[in-house]
Amino acid sequence: MAKLYFRYGAMGSSKTANAIMVQYNYQERGQNALMLKPRLDNRDGVRTVGSRSGLSAPCRFVEELDGIDLSVYDCVIVDEAQFLTKAQVQRLVDIVDDMDIPVICYGLRADFMGNLFEGSHWLMAWADTIEEIKTVCWCGRKAIMNARISGGKVVKAGEQIVLGGNESYVALCRKHWARGELAPLEIRRIAAGKEAYLPLLLEADPSREMIEKYLDAGEMYLLLANGQAVSVAVVTTTEDDACELKNLATAPEARGKGYAGKLLRHLFKLLQPRFSRMAVGTSPANVTFYERFGFAREGVIPGFFADNYPEPIIEDGAALKDMIVLSKAL
Repeated sequence: MAKLYFRYGAMGSSKTANAIMVQYNYQERGQNALMLKPRLDNRDGVRTVGSRSGLSAPCRFVEELDGIDLSVYDCVIVDEAQFLTKAQVQRLVDIVDDMDIPVICYGLRADFMGNLFEGSHWLMAWADTIEEIKTVCWCGRKAIMNARISGGKVVKAGEQIVLGGNESYVALCRKHWARGELAPLEIRRIAAGKEAYLPLLLEADPSREMIEKYLDAGEMYLLLANGQAVSVAVVTTTEDDACELKNLATAPEARGKGYAGKLLRHLFKLLQPRFSRMAVGTSPANVTFYERFGFAREGVIPGFFADNYPEPIIEDGAALKDMIVLSKAL
């Protein structure tokens, strides 16, 4: 007998990744699973659901349900179910009860103020099975609150629905949400929404075109101080056992506090199991910085800056021409 499931969790609890894997499991068994989301959620593309882990899948809109032949589907999966209306949840109940098709909904339970969303309210009331997908606060306790962040502070007033990702929301335990306390220092990997940090990346690489060449394929890591993004790094794979640091930037107002060094040391530890060496290409002014962390000069790429950047990059009163390459054993 089919059931209506509501699987809820705070921001970053892998709800969408779970939904995509459930769809994949149905397909692997030769069955069809219909992926849906509310039309207002367009962060990952018009007809795409996307996870912070980098997984994505095509989808249809909940608003299109009446025009879809559900008889060919063995399951219906709904992502971002907190945005459903009461009538839409009732429609899902009818699909379960009248068509005997299981419906699995994924979403937030409460908004940034701690209030239930409309969709979550009625799913909590009508679902046959309610399951929590857990994640943790920076302090290690279970995170149940979805804090909205603005200017490095937790905000508790405003419109209920404001779409955003890591740059706008963070999962906190109830105590730290109530106190408005964010992690003093926290490093996160950013798999989706990397473009939101382009202004910070441009502090180290002044060409948007050059950044776009490595951003999608690169692994991005962000250091936050009290919820504020202060330093960022992008690493790409160059060989089976080697990687390259393509970008390491710190916000101007946060420089001189050791943030870039903290992020770099974290990367050494994090990447060591996968790579034997890390390379970096930089300008003469940054060589001393990297040498302090164990990098050694390996060579020079003549004319790199002059050949790849349309505008001259001025350093110490002169236009940069050659790139210095350094590397370090991990």
